[in-house]
Amino acid sequence: MMKKVQWMIFVLLLAAVVGCKNAPKEQNQVALTGHEWELKTMTKADSVVKNPEQLPTLLFSDSTAVYGSAGCNRFFGTYSVEKGGKMTLKPGGSTMMYCPDMAFEDAYLKALAEVKEYAIQGKELKLTDGNGKLVLLYGVVDAASKGSVRDTLK
Repeated sequence: MMKKVQWMIFVLLLAAVVGCKNAPKEQNQVALTGHEWELKTMTKADSVVKNPEQLPTLLFSDSTAVYGSAGCNRFFGTYSVEKGGKMTLKPGGSTMMYCPDMAFEDAYLKALAEVKEYAIQGKELKLTDGNGKLVLLYGVVDAASKGSVRDTLK
């Protein structure tokens, strides 16, 4: 009987330790994963890049996966965030359909790999390269939108 009680205490302590390890996320990270984001503007070297007809989107999972659309093609990868708004995005792969805005898609996917920092203010997500030469500004996707990345993951 005593061994059974000791075993149960051990399991409960282990669960508590594992739970605490994964517990409090930085508030910005909670906001990051709580929405699907749609690109508003992409600025490279102080020049705003013309958006494609179909706007790119980003969806950050609660783990380390990131999914999105570059406008026409879908992509996936991983991300990590650290205190102070530091972020790393690593591309994984993408579909390879021919699209009318291929030059934009290529530039956009390369820009994601250059991201070093993020900030969330209200309903806007700002991704930067850390020195201000690259800025990706996103807005929250309306939950009623059709054809979003979130819909394809269900």
